[in-house]
Amino acid sequence: MGQTHVTKENYHGWSNTYRLSNGWLEAHVVTDIGPRIIDLRLPGGANLLQIREGLGGRGEATYVFRGGWRLWIAPERTETTYALDNAACQAAVVGKATLRVTAPPQPAAGIQKRIEVSLAPGEPRLRLVSHITNIADRPLTCAAWSVPVMQPGGRAFVPLDVGPPTAFDATRRLILWSYAKFADRRYQFGDRLIQIESSKVRSPPPAPSGRAEDESKIGVDSAQGWAAYLLGGALFLKRFPHTAGQYPDDGATIEVYSNHGILELEHLGPLTTIAPGEEIVFPEDWWVFSGAHVPATEVEALAALQGYIARAPFP
Repeated sequence: MGQTHVTKENYHGWSNTYRLSNGWLEAHVVTDIGPRIIDLRLPGGANLLQIREGLGGRGEATYVFRGGWRLWIAPERTETTYALDNAACQAAVVGKATLRVTAPPQPAAGIQKRIEVSLAPGEPRLRLVSHITNIADRPLTCAAWSVPVMQPGGRAFVPLDVGPPTAFDATRRLILWSYAKFADRRYQFGDRLIQIESSKVRSPPPAPSGRAEDESKIGVDSAQGWAAYLLGGALFLKRFPHTAGQYPDDGATIEVYSNHGILELEHLGPLTTIAPGEEIVFPEDWWVFSGAHVPATEVEALAALQGYIARAPFP
């Protein structure tokens, strides 16, 4: 137990899918499309990632919100963010434990994506390093954007930074999308922690057009480098670096979109200008702890979460 194995499998019609396992954690990385991580689970457990639509599909004429984890760029723009990612990627196993997946170029966006996925031996940790390369003939300014789509029914945790009480300037931001409501029962706003209860989102009535009534999205400018999601007894904990700079969406470093069917636990890097041939490198770690318990109150929840964060250092 502990040694990482990388095997090629057929995952619901995607025949070129790679399964990474180390006895502590399992992940399926699709390469017929993507790059996309479509399945993450504890051994013998259920998939923590939600598959929204298009299971096994490829080559569609329009963008498909498949679910799983995907790599986007911000700011969110139709021509760049929603460039099609439904064609075959190149895959290679590097060493014995790392899968490298390179997507086809996206000329409209001016980028090419590459990810490297590995499981740490002997612990429930997935290391994901994303690369966004400028393939255009001009400098590009964008931010890397990590979007895991989680199964509904759990509770998300987003940290809030607190500055010195004597500070004259504002020390933290809460960013609200136009369809977010303060009175929404899914949110518990604390002084140092926001909790988002996915199970409190009601299924909406059919919407003929526009935003559905169950949607909401918020963001914060936390510099703490973590966000988490508790589903059953499994705690999904993301660790990532925080770099000083200008961030998209009025300074958001962490964003949570949710409706009755999904919860997206997103984080972003700073806006970066890259010359032709240069790249953005965007590392993150995913930890999944079994048998986790996080109390409901803010003080107790933070104490429990800090215990898990201490077990999940980020280099």
